[in-house]
Amino acid sequence: MLAFGTFLLALSSLVAGEGHNSILNFPTASTANYISFNPDWPTLNGLTVCSWQKKAYSDKGRYWFSYAVSGSTNEIILGEREAGAYVFYLGGNSFGVTVGAPENQWVHVCATWDSGSGVSTISVNGELKKTQEDFKKGWSITSGGILVIGQEQDSVGGNFDANQAFVGRLSNINVWDFALNSTDIAFMYDAGFCGYSTTAEDPILSYDDFLSQDLNGDATVVEDRSCMDLEDPSDGQVLRFPTQSKASTANFLQFTPDFGTDEFLEFSICTWFFKTYADQSRYFLSYAQSGSTNSIILGEEATLGIWVSDSKLLSDVFLDQQRWYHLCFTWASDSTSAIYVDGEKVKEGNLAQGKTKTSGGVLNIGQEQDSVGGGYDASQAFAGSLYNLNMFNIKLTDDQVAAIYADGTFCKKVPGEFWEAGQVMLAYKDLYGLIPDGDVTFDNGEEAWRHGAMHCDSLDLDEDAHKPECWVMEENTEYKNKKNGDLGYIVGTVDEAKAACYATGACKTLTCYQKSGENRCDMKSSFEKSNGDKKKTSYTYRC
Repeated sequence: MLAFGTFLLALSSLVAGEGHNSILNFPTASTANYISFNPDWPTLNGLTVCSWQKKAYSDKGRYWFSYAVSGSTNEIILGEREAGAYVFYLGGNSFGVTVGAPENQWVHVCATWDSGSGVSTISVNGELKKTQEDFKKGWSITSGGILVIGQEQDSVGGNFDANQAFVGRLSNINVWDFALNSTDIAFMYDAGFCGYSTTAEDPILSYDDFLSQDLNGDATVVEDRSCMDLEDPSDGQVLRFPTQSKASTANFLQFTPDFGTDEFLEFSICTWFFKTYADQSRYFLSYAQSGSTNSIILGEEATLGIWVSDSKLLSDVFLDQQRWYHLCFTWASDSTSAIYVDGEKVKEGNLAQGKTKTSGGVLNIGQEQDSVGGGYDASQAFAGSLYNLNMFNIKLTDDQVAAIYADGTFCKKVPGEFWEAGQVMLAYKDLYGLIPDGDVTFDNGEEAWRHGAMHCDSLDLDEDAHKPECWVMEENTEYKNKKNGDLGYIVGTVDEAKAACYATGACKTLTCYQKSGENRCDMKSSFEKSNGDKKKTSYTYRC
């Protein structure tokens, strides 16, 4: 392995493991409470162990990490020698540092060691607190031992002392087979207790590995829901599809969802919705199963509707282009279904009563499936943007829909009460963890807000916002450029085309005209050439 201090810079991650909100709890000073297993690692010439810790004692030193092999019960030990004095044992030798360890507060602790250099460290809350030179230089950690969490071993796999048993909570324990540098460790601490972070090389033991072990005594796994409402990687990331003229069967996000159950008798789906098409019969979500390609469909058949098991419920609502709406669709096998727009119920009625939804199907965002996982039609492909799309395992009430709509607060995530009750069946952050097909992208920052998305960073954007007064009209003029400068066209009003052009940062000019009885505006990436044309009018944005 590389010497300490020369390795990797930690990178943000989309996935922090299934145990992100799971906490290991050791409630009492008892020798019965622990986790014990053979980590099955090879001989190690480097080591890093990191964990978040919240201790529930103040009396004396206690130990939480112990690895023992035949002939060396102190092969690896981590804990406190005295209250607030962190200690690191390797092969019977040790060093420590006294920095204080507050009771009932989360503290991030890391210990590192590199055999080649003999450099070993202890870091607390992202800060390097102690560096030990020539510590076990040239030595190796023996394989085949027993790792215990929550106790200190005086014989391999046992002989615990209740006075040394750890009391409190542990989270996000990870072990690497090399020494992380101080930048990596600081990054993990800065990500926060609820943060998503990792290193460029995976640990040899991840937190999920610890959570998968058998728990002894009163050791338990508890859920810390405080992390649910904090920022996740999908915040501000708008799922964006090409405009109507560029709509294609190649553009979608598709996967087999894990609903957490084999069958369900009710569900709700809510999302922010922005369309860039003027025609009819386009759909943004479909769930298809063998024997039922129309198991669930959401979209427009002229008006906004929901389809369940080949039955449909259509509202009287016509959605405008270039405007964000908040949509919710609810269904229950033994009750009525409903459609909500901006927090208000616009349609209620009977739909697929007595039917059951099952898992194992294919969910597609962006296309309507005429066969499971395929059979797309470009004229039905979605064109626009979606944000914060979530699926719930209940039929939402009017009040619950209103809470999710949050008075039009675009950036507000799903309220914590839904997570606490286990009612989120599919989360937007799950979608963000997937790779879209075709020209579908997740946009944030300028790309997202140009496309109409509201700002989630509370910045004053008056200077950057779209200004209608900045459009210059040039009658009897058509702008032309090379074919690769064509960005597609917009069908609709000139104002809608202006908004779409501004949303597409590469668009420099519009040329509008009548075709087949509808107004069409071509978007171009330059305005280098202009020709006289009495039937066409061009617009450029000049501020």
